[in-house]
Amino acid sequence: MRIFTRGDLDGFACSVLVTTMESVKEIMFVHPKDAQDGRFEATSEDILVNLPYVKGCGLWFDHHISEEKKLKDMKGFKGAYAVAPSAARVVFNYYRSPKLDTYKEMLHDIDRFDSGQLTTEDVVDPKGWILLGYTLDPRSGLGPEFQKYFRWLVEYVKEVPLEKVLEHREVKKRIDKLRAEQAEFTQILKEHAKQDGNVVLTDLRHLNNVPTGNRFLVYTMFPQANAEVRIFWGKAKQNVVIACGHSIFNRTCKSNMGRMLAEYGGGGHTGAGTCQVPTEKSEQTIKEIIQRLKENT
Repeated sequence: MRIFTRGDLDGFACSVLVTTMESVKEIMFVHPKDAQDGRFEATSEDILVNLPYVKGCGLWFDHHISEEKKLKDMKGFKGAYAVAPSAARVVFNYYRSPKLDTYKEMLHDIDRFDSGQLTTEDVVDPKGWILLGYTLDPRSGLGPEFQKYFRWLVEYVKEVPLEKVLEHREVKKRIDKLRAEQAEFTQILKEHAKQDGNVVLTDLRHLNNVPTGNRFLVYTMFPQANAEVRIFWGKAKQNVVIACGHSIFNRTCKSNMGRMLAEYGGGGHTGAGTCQVPTEKSEQTIKEIIQRLKENT
């Protein structure tokens, strides 16, 4: 069988758990938007994790709240869906196998990372699985050879303790890059993020190269804001990506990001989500989303 997932820490943890329980020959990557819009066809040999449901797949595991309303049309799918802190938690609960007990500590931190239940220290001086998670965060900007790194890491964490994983040269060079460019990324946020009421708007479309950086750092810089709207170009500048999230420190935002962004063709969780919009409609959509977040404080 093949795993199809998204390239982030939750997709990684799902892959570790599923490959422990199933005979998997390959891990592949699909953009959630492609799965959502029917541009990806699944077969009975495919396991979809941390992605929107695609008819015909062999197994499906997900936890995004934007998928909940589709359940009534998914008759007889195999796998599991639940609104949970992480898709990995859904996978773990589905199998409930002693083989997975060794990953309980990992799962605890994946839940915290994916649901944004982090401390200030987790952001400014991360350790353990949280630190490893930043090397797998697509918004960190560690793009080159990411897929190769992801697949290798899924197997490597099964072989050695986490402490050894973090010392490996492939992991360490990504950690070192994150730390080295943190100051530059902070300066980028100072120049391109601004607060509008309770919302921080971070517009990165004018930058050719964005240094690697922690996506939660902005919340340490704007403690009075309870939400961020981050704007950047989609692939080959074919559209504009709007990523919204609740502040992980000022937890007063009432907007359900996943459900709101589903209205714009995207989706996500209660606390975070994304959508891709045509360039010609982007400015109006951005204004509309910000206004909705300001009104629903």
